[in-house]
Amino acid sequence: MTSKSAIGVMLNSLVPISHLNQGKAAKIISSLGPDDVKIIVKNNEPMAAIIPISRFSELIEAEEQMKEIRNG
Repeated sequence: MTSKSAIGVMLNSLVPISHLNQGKAAKIISSLGPDDVKIIVKNNEPMAAIIPISRFSELIEAEEQMKEIRNG
């Protein structure tokens, strides 16, 4: 991936919080692909992320595995 396309992907992942306030949440969520992430921005600062539930499950599983490794 070139830096231009990486920048484009990053910019496309940003969602102003005002879009959620305008009732666009369902559209934003339904547009997510399996590997997509939407970054919610408030006052030009990242505040939260919207990810598909499959990715969330993977993150939880990875966290549990890391805890098991740390605890031996």
